[in-house]
Amino acid sequence: MSLDHQVLPIESRSSRDSIRPRGEAFYGRLFGWSLKWRGSQPFLVLEGGICAVTLPKINGAQVLTRLAETGCEGPAMAMLTQQGPRVAILAETDGLIPPRISLPQHVEVLAWGALLPLPADSGRAEADAEWLSAPDTRQRWLPSLDAVLAGVRPR
Repeated sequence: MSLDHQVLPIESRSSRDSIRPRGEAFYGRLFGWSLKWRGSQPFLVLEGGICAVTLPKINGAQVLTRLAETGCEGPAMAMLTQQGPRVAILAETDGLIPPRISLPQHVEVLAWGALLPLPADSGRAEADAEWLSAPDTRQRWLPSLDAVLAGVRPR
């Protein structure tokens, strides 16, 4: 499933022009992430070994705490989707993506060209996505998909 059709930003051209250079510089050049733009909204293209584990926002804090306790925290964001508020945790694909049936019912793994809305500093009151744990320029690695999925599964 791709989340790209679930966010509907509305902005003026002047706002879009001011965001794009910052998004390209920060996400694209600094982290090497592939971006796609829909109007003024930057999207992360999940490719090149990057995937995202998504789950309902209500479960997000527990999972992020577990990941931090094991030293496997990485970039994570809250976003609005057609399924309601969700958390997306970026990860490195470290092999095969597990089949959907092997995942907890409320968890999804997005990969292979799926688009994930990225937070954009646009001065808007409403946010399509916001960082819960922003990418760190001093630690540009992502946790492995296996580590994130281990943090998602209840102990």
